[in-house]
Parts: sequence; structure tokens; C-alpha cells
Amino acid sequence: MNHYLIASWVISKTLSLTYFIAFLSLSTQVLGLYGSRGVLSIDHLLNILDKELGVSRFRHFPSLFWFASGDFVLKAACLVGMLASTLAFLGFSQSWMLLLCWLLYLSFSSTGQVFLSYQWDNLLLETGFIALFFAPFALEWIPFQAYEIHPMVMALVWLLLFKLMFSSGIVKITNKDPDWKNLSALRFHYWSQPLPNPIAWFIDKAPLWFHKISCGLMFMVEIFVPFFILSPGKIAFAGALLLVGLQILIVLTGNFAFFNLITIGLALSTIADDFWVFTDTSWIRPIGVSTEIAVIALVVLVPGNLFWIFKTIFEKTKVLDFMLPWMRFLFPFKITNPYGLFAVMTKTRPELVLEGSNDGETWVEYEFKHKPTKLNRAPTFIAPFQPRLDWQMWFAALESFNENMWLQNLVTRMFDESPEMKEFFKHDPFDGHSPKFLRFVRYNYHFGTWQDLKSKGQWWTRDGFSVYSPIFARDDESEAP
Repeated sequence: MNHYLIASWVISKTLSLTYFIAFLSLSTQVLGLYGSRGVLSIDHLLNILDKELGVSRFRHFPSLFWFASGDFVLKAACLVGMLASTLAFLGFSQSWMLLLCWLLYLSFSSTGQVFLSYQWDNLLLETGFIALFFAPFALEWIPFQAYEIHPMVMALVWLLLFKLMFSSGIVKITNKDPDWKNLSALRFHYWSQPLPNPIAWFIDKAPLWFHKISCGLMFMVEIFVPFFILSPGKIAFAGALLLVGLQILIVLTGNFAFFNLITIGLALSTIADDFWVFTDTSWIRPIGVSTEIAVIALVVLVPGNLFWIFKTIFEKTKVLDFMLPWMRFLFPFKITNPYGLFAVMTKTRPELVLEGSNDGETWVEYEFKHKPTKLNRAPTFIAPFQPRLDWQMWFAALESFNENMWLQNLVTRMFDESPEMKEFFKHDPFDGHSPKFLRFVRYNYHFGTWQDLKSKGQWWTRDGFSVYSPIFARDDESEAP
């Protein structure tokens, strides 16, 4: 019989580390995104929901911020999350600390709107909920140790891994994108993804046959390898290595926040003790939860996971519609979710550029820290941190201004000279002072050629200029030009 004591330690500590990174990343942006002078103020949102939903607001938007949501509270929530995740990693009352992390992150996710709606946010919450069954709820100090995870609970971890990887592969096929089916989609991916890094620029220059082979291998790992975890032993070990290898390649060629870190932790949880270099497991505590508690976890989570796997394969079927009331009940808590990044490959790269002017004729650009603006600026390495405003502007560029009215809030905060806005820019041409006019324009960006980089120092090229938004005038201006 295989044992998974070391795997229990690995997934527990990986989750704690991921929580720490998530809260740390959010702490640097939280006031600019959600503060009283932020783009999408949480306090403002809750006031609206209070009036519109009444007492049902607590069920539809579960959040500790209903009790307080001022700037100090938002910042403190991030710091408490960092402290709690650190204590969980160190072995202090793991379940209590992870519960606090889960409640705090759910509070942000429920009220975070477009900036906290990414699949890795859901993945963190889903993994975090399962982790509440890893260890007993006890006040204790077991330095750097962890409990052996109950086999039933570990099965939930593996089911989540299976759903995540299998869905990510199969959704690319069921959505009928011809470029996925002919294995050519990766020729677009490296330059059209939200935040490429410098390695992606070089991989993009590879020949088409390389991209097709890479795509075929990716499908093999995402669709077939997840079944390996159903065969414990050497097959599961090989599957874990392939899954980890895929995540490392994704890390090397893109910036996807903490998604890869937590996925690597899930994959490593399938490796039995016999396959680890160190085999001493005397420092792992025995199973800390009862079988009855583990059964409750199974009853709550298994149906939802099977529902999403089935719906990913058979999207239009109504066979499981009888489960919809249960799925609607679970939805606000983000404890069972669908997955599948890049179901349809983005084949263009429209990019928004924020411009300011004092005369309505001469416009100058604001430069963000990580999203493409200046053509001669190399893509950045930023993962596992996530610059959420930079990310969301990639999605906004794919849609119309009327579908992204939060951009108007951004402009309003710029005119207010909100100090939190300064943190989003690498270069502010107006030195933190508001210009008289602001607007968004849109270009089509593409990676430059070898010749562009060698002769001009340009990593990017762009064309197709168009005005994306209305021209916004500061309040003391009578009208926009």
C-alpha cells in the first residue's frame, strides 16, 4: 500500500506559500483597486448591494468586509492573511490559520469584481477549502510539520487536479477552435497572452513545426496524463513529473500569477513516499481528522466536481440540470469551479494606451509597469505576483469601452490625483498631477522581428491606431476638445 505522508506535507506547505504570495501581491495594489479612492471601491459596492439585496447580500456575497471595509481594514486584511499563511507554514494551528486565510481571500474574491475573477483565484479558494480537512482544528505548535492527510481528503485533492488539467485540455477541443485542432494555436500564444515575458519573445520565433509538436505534447499532458493519477505507483509518479514539467514550461514563457505554483503542489501530492529522495516520515503527524469528517467533505465536493467535468465534455447537455440548485448554492463560496484557460486562442493583440493632454492636441502616454506600452521596453518577469490592473486592461482591449465602464472610474481617480494611482505606472508624464484631458486609444501590438530588436531596440511593433474611449475633461474644464 502506498503512503503519502511527504505529499501531505508538500501540499500543505505549498498552499500556505501560495496564500502568502497572493496576499502579498494584493497588498501592494489593494488601495488603488479597492480603497475609498480606488478604481472599484469595495466600500461603495457594499453600500449598493446593501440597498439592493437586503439580508440576502450575506449569502450572495459572503465577505467579512460587511462588518468594515475602510482603507485600513483592506490593508490590514492583506497583512493578516500574510501572517496567518506564514503561521500555517511554520506549523502553528494550521487549520485555524488556513480557515482565516480562506475567509479573508473569499472576502476579497466576493467583492473584488473584475480584478479578482481569475481562475487561479478560484483554484486557491477551492484548494483552500479542501485544506480545512487536512488537520484538526487545534491550538498547537508543531514547527514546520504537518499531518498526514486522510485518504478520502487526499482523493479530493487529486480529483481537483484531474478536473483542472483535464478540463484545461478538453475545453480547447470542445470549443471548436480550428487552430487548437490543427495544433497551430501556439504560434499566436506567446505574443498574444496577457503578460508575456522575454523568453516568450524568443520562443515565438521558433518554426511552425516546433509549435505544433509543443501543442501536441501539451494536449497529451493535459488530457491523458491526468488519468495516470488513478494508477498509484510508478505511473502516478511519471504523471506527476509530466504535470510539473508542463507547469515549469508555462512559468518560463508567461506570467500567470500563482497558478503554476499551486498546480505544482497539487501534482506533487500524487507522489507516494517511496519516490521521494528523503524517506524519513517520522516528523509527519498521524491523520488528524476522522473518517466521518472526511465523508462530509466528499459529500459536499464530489458531486460539484463531477458536474463540472461532465459539463466541460458535454457543454450543451441538460442531463445534470437537476444539480443546478446545488451548484447555485455553492457558487458564492467558490469551493467547486470550472476551469479551462485559453479555450479559444486569442489571435490578435489589441492593447489599450492611456494618454493625457493639456491642450487637446498633443497627447502623451502613461507607461504601465508591466503591460506593453513603449515599443523598446522588454517584457517583464513578474509571476507569481500579479499586476491586476495591467492584466484586466488586456481583457478590456478585446471588448468595447461600454463593456468596461470601470475604465471611467480609473480616469476619475486620475483626475482626483489619487496617490494610489501612482503605484500602477512606471512613468507618469505629468509627474502625478492631473492633465486637463485623458483618453484611451487602442493599437494592435505584435512581437517585433529579430531585425527590429537588433536595429531599433524594439521588442514590439504596433499599428492600427484608433480612439477607444471618449475624451474625458477635468471638472474645471468646460468641455472636452
